[in-house]
Amino acid sequence: IHPRGLVACVPGVSSYVGGDITAGVIACGMRESADLSMLIDIGTNGEIALGSRDWIACCAASAGPAFEGSGVSCGMRAAHGALQKIDIRKGTAGFEVKVASIGGQPARGICGSGYIDALAAMLAAGIIDKNGRIDRTLSDPRIREGADGYEFVLVFKGENAAERDIVVTEPDIENLKRSKGAIYSAAAALVNKVGLRFEDIQRIYIAGGFGTSIDVEKAVMIGLLPDLPRDKFLFVGNTSLAGIREIALSYGTMEKATGAAREMTYVELCVEPSYMDEYIASLFFPHTDLGRFPSVRR
Repeated sequence: IHPRGLVACVPGVSSYVGGDITAGVIACGMRESADLSMLIDIGTNGEIALGSRDWIACCAASAGPAFEGSGVSCGMRAAHGALQKIDIRKGTAGFEVKVASIGGQPARGICGSGYIDALAAMLAAGIIDKNGRIDRTLSDPRIREGADGYEFVLVFKGENAAERDIVVTEPDIENLKRSKGAIYSAAAALVNKVGLRFEDIQRIYIAGGFGTSIDVEKAVMIGLLPDLPRDKFLFVGNTSLAGIREIALSYGTMEKATGAAREMTYVELCVEPSYMDEYIASLFFPHTDLGRFPSVRR
């Protein structure tokens, strides 16, 4: 850096809602919009902001790194070779799996959007139940018992130029279930805290390192996102980076970010009685209360 260059830190709101969510609020335009919006930044620390130009409340939940490709057997970051689109159909000779990787490169692992697709496809095909348990009664070469318990093979070694079998194991499913439950329940608890309903929200921005995009239909199917009209959702990628770019190019935007962080209200979920109830209820696919997910129930 130039010796007279200026270094600035984007201000955070609290210990667990840092400058990344402040930058995300700026990037999404929430602070200037009259519409009620929600920003969900999905990562190891899932951060959520809800509000408009009049007010913004925020919270954070420990979601774990599963949707960032860590802590799962074949997980990887959203890079070339990561499976991000997965479809499973029941054929005459067994389950048929179609996959697409980032960059069309040889299959190396699974990124966050790929895991969302995989879980939804396995649910739809009856491979797993609402608890995430693989059906032991199914006779198929892709269902087998591995070193970590039962697993489903998405890609066999050699297919799609894969150098190893790419699988989803029951421990993977358990980790992903807890992660999606933490995100959904945090969003639900925040909405409840301010006396609103999901239906009152006009736009939901989805941020995080999933890949190039996520399939909202499948994210709703597994209970990661609320069951709302799909046109309310917008995948916005890395809003932290987008917001920081705007701030770096404009001192006025830095002032806006400082004001936004100062004015946001932080909700501590660990002292909210409703959060743990919401979390426990969300540890199913999609949820214990199917009334919240009418499209999935149909």
